[in-house]
Amino acid sequence: MRPVLPAALLAFAAAMTGWPGPVTAQVVDGWGWTVIIPSVTGTDHIGLHLRELARQRDNGGEAPDPAANAPQATMPDPAVLRYTPSKTRRTANLARFVEQSRRIDPAGAASLQTLFASGDIIDRIGAQLAPHGLRVDDLADTYAVWWITAWQATRGSNAETSDRTNMAVRAQAARALVGIGTIAQASDAAKQELAESLLIQTMLIDAAVEQAKGNPSQLAAVGAAAGQGARGMGLDLSTMDLTEQGFVIGSE
Repeated sequence: MRPVLPAALLAFAAAMTGWPGPVTAQVVDGWGWTVIIPSVTGTDHIGLHLRELARQRDNGGEAPDPAANAPQATMPDPAVLRYTPSKTRRTANLARFVEQSRRIDPAGAASLQTLFASGDIIDRIGAQLAPHGLRVDDLADTYAVWWITAWQATRGSNAETSDRTNMAVRAQAARALVGIGTIAQASDAAKQELAESLLIQTMLIDAAVEQAKGNPSQLAAVGAAAGQGARGMGLDLSTMDLTEQGFVIGSE
């Protein structure tokens, strides 16, 4: 799914990830990724959801439609994934990402700070997502963008995906996320922090893939890092295939 950023900003972000040593650590850590995500989402919910689809298929039944809705009586309103953004919180979130990045890459942190200072990066990402029907103030949308981008990185790609594919993955993300009680009960501040971390992580992965094109070893390192980060979320991207019906467990 791309472009997540206008070409000029993507080029700047790609240059930012261009140091050969820290690039893998940058993508894995995602400037606070490992700190933010577990506190909000719990663990392995979406991974469990996809493995259940595979279990039903392997038990001899017809593989269920990944876009099929779970029983409505047990599902919270997907509107619980929305939040009201605050510019003050955004400024604080981005500053925290910069400070956390200094622990692994001071030079990268300085470049990230410069990128954030160039304008509201979340609004710019939002402008790129809007024509595809996706929003930055919806956790299902931001999770879908990250999920697709991370999966593509493990395949050495950041190619455009169809709106049908994007919406199918968005539906999968929504069904899984609303099943996590802490999401339904989370404050706007917690939802915004999670959404913005997903978007920044997406930007960094996309930029790293772009920068690594033409360098197979670096591209493989970026993919391995994206896969490792996803495993921390309970997602084994190596077992998944991306289709216009969303993600399905592969046959391998």
